[in-house]
Amino acid sequence: MKMLRLLTFILLGSVLGMATDVQTYTIRLQAESDETGKAVGVLALATCTPGVLVLPLGFAAVEDLRLEEPAVGVRLESVARNGMTQMKLTLPADIPAKTNLKFSFRLKQVFQVTKLKPGEKSTLPASSRSFKHAFVNTQEGVIGNYRVELIFPNGLMAQAIREQLPKPAKNEVGPRVLLTKLEGRQAAILQLSKLQQGDDTSMVVELVPIRRSYGWLIAGLVLAGLYLFCFRDLVTKPKS
Repeated sequence: MKMLRLLTFILLGSVLGMATDVQTYTIRLQAESDETGKAVGVLALATCTPGVLVLPLGFAAVEDLRLEEPAVGVRLESVARNGMTQMKLTLPADIPAKTNLKFSFRLKQVFQVTKLKPGEKSTLPASSRSFKHAFVNTQEGVIGNYRVELIFPNGLMAQAIREQLPKPAKNEVGPRVLLTKLEGRQAAILQLSKLQQGDDTSMVVELVPIRRSYGWLIAGLVLAGLYLFCFRDLVTKPKS
């Protein structure tokens, strides 16, 4: 019995040791004004092992999930589980030890739909939008780096980051969610490293229309008026 347990432990250890390593998992989601979105993702895999690799996608109601640059023999399928979508990748026997897989999908509804109770009023302006994304590593292996980039629709900017989890550790530099610009648009980036099985990360970003600021124009006009008043003798033509 002890020998059987030992052999089982050794075999299990060897299988886990040969598991495909997900070094990076990146998704760039470009949202449009009609609230649809197109996403492109890249998986950087190492020590690739032939067989099935299942990864959570972190988005619901995914459409047209496919490989953008199909690797020979690799198959990609979508599997629905608990209202979310998982990617089922079948890796062939001759897959290289290091492989990058590029995939894409579409979303009909990028932003969160707020369902109000009868008589309840929304606390957000009608023109605002809320984006929520949550990801849980459900696979046994570690994900080296997980990154989601949301590119805002034209004309929208970040009003507030309502959620960014987990909180950064003391040795991490920068916030969990970074506000920046990508492809000439406002954007938010969620990033977390070394996700063990069961680790999760999330962000909630509130977006509002970009407001034009006339402060500098008003200040310039005031300064110009003061200049003309204080130095009116210099700008007034001398009488002949």
